[in-house]
Amino acid sequence: MPHRKLLLALLAAGLCATAAAASARDDDDGDDGPQAGWKPQWTTNAPRDKVKAAFPKGAKESGRAALDCVATKDGKLVDCKIAKEMPAGQGFGAAALTLVGYERIKTKDDQGASVAGRPVRTWFELLAPGDANPDWLKRPTASDLAAVFPKKAVASGQSGRASIQCKVTVEGFLEACKVKSEDPVGYGFGAAALQLAPQLRMTPKIRGGKPVPGGDVTVPVIWPNVPQGLTLGPSLVRDLPWIQAPTEAQVKAAWPKEAAGLASGQAALRCGLAKTGALTDCDVIAESPGGKGFGKAAKGLAKAFRVAFQPEDAKTLSNLKVDLPFRFRSPSEPDGRRLTRPHWVRTLTAEGMALAYPEAAVKAGVKTGQGAARCTVTATGELADCQAVRESPAGLDFGAATIKAVAALRMNPWTEDGDPVEGLTITIPVQFNWEGEPPQSAKPAQGAAAPSPEHR
Repeated sequence: MPHRKLLLALLAAGLCATAAAASARDDDDGDDGPQAGWKPQWTTNAPRDKVKAAFPKGAKESGRAALDCVATKDGKLVDCKIAKEMPAGQGFGAAALTLVGYERIKTKDDQGASVAGRPVRTWFELLAPGDANPDWLKRPTASDLAAVFPKKAVASGQSGRASIQCKVTVEGFLEACKVKSEDPVGYGFGAAALQLAPQLRMTPKIRGGKPVPGGDVTVPVIWPNVPQGLTLGPSLVRDLPWIQAPTEAQVKAAWPKEAAGLASGQAALRCGLAKTGALTDCDVIAESPGGKGFGKAAKGLAKAFRVAFQPEDAKTLSNLKVDLPFRFRSPSEPDGRRLTRPHWVRTLTAEGMALAYPEAAVKAGVKTGQGAARCTVTATGELADCQAVRESPAGLDFGAATIKAVAALRMNPWTEDGDPVEGLTITIPVQFNWEGEPPQSAKPAQGAAAPSPEHR
């Protein structure tokens, strides 16, 4: 299934982390069909051996099917009909009908009402021989989970949960993670779950016998209670606005000799902050695979980081710890980095946008326009070699104005997933609006309202 539901349970006894068994059912597709408005909770899924045996004999590739069913008072699904199958005509719908009888949902919804008679859409994915969906390689340890227990929750004795959704790269790294839900809101459970993401590792999605990007995972993290005797240290922070970070060349040069023959690896450090803005007292908190030198390589790169801070903030640095991820790729392998969610640390003000407004448009009386520029990101996170890729209306210099405007931007030179941004490209669309007095063309100012970039 495209969204493999994996469970990390932080238990009071032993603080152990466990992963729930995966099934072929997926109710998190974004297409709820006739059940829109409520979410059934599955208690039993079709056994893996039954799913494997149900793969259609005539099918040559993995496929999916959706069934529209009706729930009974005891949580069974009946009166099922094929709603969708992809690819069509290869028997995936019929295969799903043989599996749905194994499934059960909770007999009551979140409000305690019976589910009897309610419509339910259920998805099945059946994998061709040799294909696979992401699965765990490296999960957080009990101490990892305890270390990110939200301080506010500990202080109030509040249990909670959060769910994060990530994409799995061809190397098995998690990227573009975002909080999908948290309960209760306001205690920091979503941010705590995100804190774990750089320490996780999964097998990639396999199709046609080859790893492919785009495998999506949903990871629910549960804190059932505050363990007795739990002592929290300094506050943990992530994705600081670095003014200096390792370059891509430095990361490649740090590839450990012990990792010869491997395609990739990862590590995460937990460091203190010195008054100079440098990292200090770094400890390796995650390394995958272990014993291949990735933790040591990360510690060697840590000295290249610097963060800016105000003098009045210096006294609080000792109360902070920084969690810093690193993703390593063999220098002999193709560059698999992608710019998924840049963290803009310098953006545009309305004044700067007005100053960049093209004179040709002003003279023509055109009060709105769009442009887009494709740029290369430098080692400091600034944009270089920008080229206009489109403008509207044409012929009024909105493309040139876009290049002028984006010159003020700077993104964090190190991503929250653990990669340098140097050498990557990004396409940035810019919307121009002219109101009031005619703007004067000039160099844009710096400020605080970021555009919405298109990533490449």
